[in-house]
Amino acid sequence: MIVEDNNALSVQILPVLEDNYIFLIESKRTGALAVVDPTEAGPVLDALDGRRVDLILNTHHHWDHVSGNTEIKRKTGARVIGPASEADDIPGIDRGVVEGDTFEFGGHVAKVIDVPGNTIGHIAFWFEEARLLFSGDTIFHLGCGRVQEAMPAQMWTSIDKLRSLPPETLIYSSHEYAADNARFAITIEPDNEDLLQQIKLIEKSRQAGIPTVPSTLSTELAANPFLRVDQDSIRSRLGCKASANWEVFAKLRRMKDAFRELKNQ
Repeated sequence: MIVEDNNALSVQILPVLEDNYIFLIESKRTGALAVVDPTEAGPVLDALDGRRVDLILNTHHHWDHVSGNTEIKRKTGARVIGPASEADDIPGIDRGVVEGDTFEFGGHVAKVIDVPGNTIGHIAFWFEEARLLFSGDTIFHLGCGRVQEAMPAQMWTSIDKLRSLPPETLIYSSHEYAADNARFAITIEPDNEDLLQQIKLIEKSRQAGIPTVPSTLSTELAANPFLRVDQDSIRSRLGCKASANWEVFAKLRRMKDAFRELKNQ
């Protein structure tokens, strides 16, 4: 059970299934609690130890991000906030939100950022004061989500939007994919010293059973190839020197998909 504390909000990381993470956010100002992307209800209810959940935050409709909604809501009275365009597929949703919407949580303001790509209605939750981003399946440590419902250009626009956040932003992504992502990333930038350093840290963390989440945006900008498609090192590697950023991203994502399929053979 891992707790990250930035003196304003604390985040408890609950590992579930093979590689999912559920996040339990607590406001140190008011004691309010929120759950992000509850795959299952049981681990959340166990971690609560009788405390009340105020909000359930869903980044998108995939089953492994919403399946705990109904039971948690029934047992705690939590309100469910999720993407408005996916409301029909979000169990128990009370409020559908869109780009630019804000809501109050425990003395903090959370802002909604539209990040279509993995799903067409995918959103991220940005706590500006605390510098916390809950990115769902958009940005992962050294990787990004698969483009399943949107187009590659839309996914790149989403990632580019997140690149503009403060570099000290802590990114809480919903899966533990860092080791696999690292194996692909090193084939793209084998001489990237920041990437090589991250690979060492990932190996050490995973051997100790410690999540690689959260990472910082500055780390991703330095080592994550999917955030670096405007860099000459990647464009040259992919033979895309004159291509638009989204086209480089699309090729890189196709390469990652093929790499993943080859690994699973």
